Amino acid sequence: MPKYAGRKAVVVGGATGLGLAIAKRLVEGGAEVLVTGGPGADLDEAAVEVGSRAHVVGSDPKDPAAVAALAPAVRERLGGIDLLFVHADCGLPAPPAPALLGLLRDDGSVVLTASSADPAVNSLAPLVRCRASPDETARTALRLAADIPRTQPRTRTERI
Repeated sequence: MPKYAGRKAVVVGGATGLGLAIAKRLVEGGAEVLVTGGPGADLDEAAVEVGSRAHVVGSDPKDPAAVAALAPAVRERLGGIDLLFVHADCGLPAPPAPALLGLLRDDGSVVLTASSADPAVNSLAPLVRCRASPDETARTALRLAADIPRTQPRTRTERI
């Protein structure tokens, strides 16, 4: 059975780079995924790359109102979600919208990822720091979200 079979995930900012790598791995592992892409993202290309178990929608991940407006689309396409990834290409990712968090199942996970050359961002302890390829970083983010035993506390920080 594939590792993410039966899981449903949202990848905010997932039409390019690290977000796209995360979405691809989730779909390859059997998950159904809703991926968002902001201005300048080629949504058609992202849909082809991610695969048939993905729903790709336009939504600017830097606009909190646009992210909050995703909740009805997520509810319609996926229902509840198991995994929520919020990615920012520059700087810190915006906190997940309460409407999206409300769709997260009780044993679900949230992972915030960021790509930045800013040392202030890269030195923040709560964020995972991984200076590797998008594919390698995606594996780390997925491990954080899915491989935490449910008997342990649900907050975890990992440094690479």
